[in-house]
Amino acid sequence: MQPQNQFSLFGNVQVNEAEQNSEVKKKREEFATEIRSRERNNIINNKRLAQNNQTNKTPESLPLIPPTLPQDLQLALKTQQEQLMKRTFSFEDFPDVLQKIFSTDVLQLHYGVTGLRKMLSVESGAPIQQVIDANLVPKLIDMIQKEQIPQLVLEAAWALTNVASGTTQQTQSIIDKGGIYLFVKLLSSQYRDIAEQAVWAIGNIAGDCTQYRDLILRVGGVDPLITIMQNAPNKNTIKHCTWSLSNLCRGKPIPDFKYVKNALPVFCKVIIDETDPEVLTDACWALSYLSDGDNSRLQTVIDSQVVPTLIKLLDHSSLQLVIPTLRILGNVVTGDETQTTYVLNQGLLLKIPKLLSHDKKAIRREACWTISNITAGSSNQVSQVVRDSAILEKLFTLMTTDVEEIVREATWAISNSTKHGSNSDIQLLVQKGLLNVFKQLLEGEDTQTMTVVLEALLNVLKRGDQDFKDDNYYLTQLEQMGVISKIEQLQKHQNQSVYQKCFSILEQYYEAESEL
Repeated sequence: MQPQNQFSLFGNVQVNEAEQNSEVKKKREEFATEIRSRERNNIINNKRLAQNNQTNKTPESLPLIPPTLPQDLQLALKTQQEQLMKRTFSFEDFPDVLQKIFSTDVLQLHYGVTGLRKMLSVESGAPIQQVIDANLVPKLIDMIQKEQIPQLVLEAAWALTNVASGTTQQTQSIIDKGGIYLFVKLLSSQYRDIAEQAVWAIGNIAGDCTQYRDLILRVGGVDPLITIMQNAPNKNTIKHCTWSLSNLCRGKPIPDFKYVKNALPVFCKVIIDETDPEVLTDACWALSYLSDGDNSRLQTVIDSQVVPTLIKLLDHSSLQLVIPTLRILGNVVTGDETQTTYVLNQGLLLKIPKLLSHDKKAIRREACWTISNITAGSSNQVSQVVRDSAILEKLFTLMTTDVEEIVREATWAISNSTKHGSNSDIQLLVQKGLLNVFKQLLEGEDTQTMTVVLEALLNVLKRGDQDFKDDNYYLTQLEQMGVISKIEQLQKHQNQSVYQKCFSILEQYYEAESEL
């Protein structure tokens, strides 16, 4: 069918058919990164300081002051430990503490390292740089390596953990002295408190930057952490291990999966079993990274039976938890038809309208991205979206009223529907006002959105050729609305992709007079 009116085509272009058909389920990196950066880092930084008072502790199976020491020394250390627990230390005590740390007397050494640890365990103003400048980092590492008295090892490890809560340069002072190898080794300590202190240190170092994270991964830091979690005596241990292990799994570039693959089912189990919002948030952030991969990873998530729990968590009051939860589900629906269908059967679409209306832009964007992956699937999956009036209305509203980036993502979701949906789905979209929405978007200035709209219009017109043998109703509507005239004008657009899409439509549906 060729209408009589003619349009001039500006230029001559070879349209890449593979490029036109390139929309597949999107694992867009720019999408994954920006959502998390500021909020996630704030959470991590708030946790990096090891707590000064360890409460709700489970008694050690082995005493940190061993019975093999002379009885008078055991008694003196225990008495001093009780006294130091009650005492506060300030920076004014630093010279005295420094002197005692370099003493050869065990009691003096114990006093000094405990005092130093307490000075470093404050929320602000900890003398981290002064400790480094006084060359105490190698002294503390040496104290740990000698393993003479477990209580001294614990205090030294605790002090170093707090040094590792400082700046990247301050953390580097520990790494330069072999601190990573040392702390990974301590994860396997027979003394529970020492092993758990190493958990804190590993979490601090891994949370500083991806380079440190990768160093820990390469020396085998994941499996010992998993072992501690699996044998955790209490909820606090699970909480600390989840946070530390999540720091080993997060970040861009994402870690090499071979180092962290064993953590994926562990996080799934944590999400199913735990109720603490902090623990769930750490586990979900980590799983949002680990599930960003091939279909085998997604199948591991599905097989763990965590998906129903994740869908329930979308109703959680904590925004910091909802964002990574939605990201995980968005990752899983990038999978194959069976995997996506499984998630839909668990009721994901019931949660989507609320998420599309959320005050938080990141959640609206993630919800649109999730929908775009569903509508890039089978015809049946597209129908579930298109025939859900609440979802469709929300998407149309976002396309016409929201900020540019949300408009773009909502448009992508609808565009995928025009390619992968049935002809009856396209008819429904048009009945609901799709062409009016597209007309409004072509009046905008975002070239990415224009490109997606033009491609979707071509998809709609092709379906019209199938449905209306003599006269393409969709084309007639576009002519009457002035959209075809707008497309002719857009041929002059400086963006090459916009031009190409306009050229394709006019070339296929009008007798063209090329100006070249």
